[in-house]
Amino acid sequence: MLRLDSVWFGFEEEYLFEDLSCAVHAGQKVGLVGRNGIGKSTLFKLIRQRLIPEEGNISLPEKWHVSWLRQDVPVSEKPAIEFVMDGHQSLRRIESRMKQAQETQNIHEYGQLHDEFEALGGYQAEARAGMILSGLSFESSDFQSPYSSFSGGWRIRLNLAQTLNQPSDLMLLDEPTNHLDLEALVWLQRWIRRYPGTLVCISHDREFLDRSVDSILHLEQRQATLYRGSYSSFERQRAERLELQTRTYAQQEKERKRVQRFIDRFRTYASKAKQVQSRIKSLERMTLTAPLRALSPYSFRLQGPEQLDRPMLSIDDGVFGYGEKTVLSQVTERIYPGDRIALLGVNGAGKSTLLKVLAGELEPLEGERTVGLHTTIGYFAQHQLEQLDASVSAHDHVAASGLEATQEIRNYLGQWGFSGDDIFRPVSSFSGGEKARLVIALIARHQPAILILDEPTNHLDLEMREALNVALREYEGAVLLVSHDQHLLRQSANEFWLVSQGKVKHFDGDLDDYEDIVVQMQQEIESSKPRKTRTSRKDLRRQRADERNSNLEASRRRAKLEAQISSARAELTELSVVLNDPNSLNSLDNKKLQRNMSTYGRKKKEIERLEKQWLDLVDQE
Repeated sequence: MLRLDSVWFGFEEEYLFEDLSCAVHAGQKVGLVGRNGIGKSTLFKLIRQRLIPEEGNISLPEKWHVSWLRQDVPVSEKPAIEFVMDGHQSLRRIESRMKQAQETQNIHEYGQLHDEFEALGGYQAEARAGMILSGLSFESSDFQSPYSSFSGGWRIRLNLAQTLNQPSDLMLLDEPTNHLDLEALVWLQRWIRRYPGTLVCISHDREFLDRSVDSILHLEQRQATLYRGSYSSFERQRAERLELQTRTYAQQEKERKRVQRFIDRFRTYASKAKQVQSRIKSLERMTLTAPLRALSPYSFRLQGPEQLDRPMLSIDDGVFGYGEKTVLSQVTERIYPGDRIALLGVNGAGKSTLLKVLAGELEPLEGERTVGLHTTIGYFAQHQLEQLDASVSAHDHVAASGLEATQEIRNYLGQWGFSGDDIFRPVSSFSGGEKARLVIALIARHQPAILILDEPTNHLDLEMREALNVALREYEGAVLLVSHDQHLLRQSANEFWLVSQGKVKHFDGDLDDYEDIVVQMQQEIESSKPRKTRTSRKDLRRQRADERNSNLEASRRRAKLEAQISSARAELTELSVVLNDPNSLNSLDNKKLQRNMSTYGRKKKEIERLEKQWLDLVDQE
């Protein structure tokens, strides 16, 4: 197990952990939670021995291999699939040694290494890496693209894919759900549930934790408390614990006051001096059990304008895209007050394009976009975090929006979790979560009639996500939302639009129905066999039937490839037997031995080529 015993650690004069102790057992899946700045990432560094505790011990079994999600990876020119395969370091080392043995014609070593390579699943390595990439929403056409060609968010996905491909006994994941779409998030949840090792995961996504972990490690007041169960169970247990502590505190305060009254009354009585001194010492020894306050630091509301148009925004026969590239067409929609619309669809389907047109940041290529007379729009997207003036403080940003009195600005920013001198810090010193909070606060200042939110929860902690969730439910305007936060979607959305195949359709179902479809499609890809639909909707059955018919030729090609792969592997096995048998090797002359080794290498490359063709077909179906 992973054990932390009486760990003390801090920076300068401030301690993050004081006498912190906990134990995580083999196979346990733990969600690490706590407010921003509480020390979650620091705890990971202590476990990885990148930091050393001032006091106490951190131990884990010597044979355990630890993997972790790296955030800052040097830019590489390696193809994406090769980068992911690098995660299996043992396999890569064996590959290197096999190549060296082949070059030096060391037959005995090559044979031994070949067996190790095969035992580690070397011939399935590329297919396995491809499956992980597909699960994280990469297209097969992306597999050979260099790491350097991907944007920051997609590089984080590649880092995650490499981590998942690395065999490990303990895996440390720091915010793995950031930059994932809903489809990739559903796949990751399934992957984690199947992972046989021990997992510690930092996340601010409560539903992801509910579906992925069996315990919650909560950091608070420099201590760690382990709760069995999901995040929802943790909340219930913690609430009960807080209530108990509050009652204990009240009883303790009552006793302290009783003792203090005795001391005050008899302090001047010589006959009571001994008893008074005894009670003074008793009062000093009494440990104060202050109640933990679970109050959120956020108290904001989202207000719309006094007048609301009906409809607020209209799109008629819209065609959206960039230049000559059409992304969406035949879009006709209306948005009314009180609408809570969430957009569903795979990455790249056009969700962000649709939001940009609705927000007025992108002009339609064709069709009409009409905005009501009293309708103003607040639009949140990730790029706006970088558009904040880094040299300016939160105070000055809000002042520029119309508030002049410093106290009014303090009061307003206080609702969003900015207090004290934090409001005067330059934005350049802000974390991602602080920037996101400030951008939303600035949008809310204008009391928009429509809120358009593109992944608003990235970098936000659990308390802020819940506060946003509550505020959206109470907001009188309309909301359009793209998010991978399933809890936010369930609580805030009452209507779903599916963006797929260049069209926008109203989805006849809820989030569970959509996730069922996503899981089904992922299972079909993983098993390479079409499965019966799990939904009873006629249109879905017809859609799946059409897809099967359209992929009939691809299925035949796949079956042919599978036969070729099976035959090539059989030949490779026969050659392996010869090359690993000392008697057979002694009977071969050097020329025939070289020919056998050359054939072995060609056959291996042939299998790799056939497997890649097979994987491409699977991705297309």
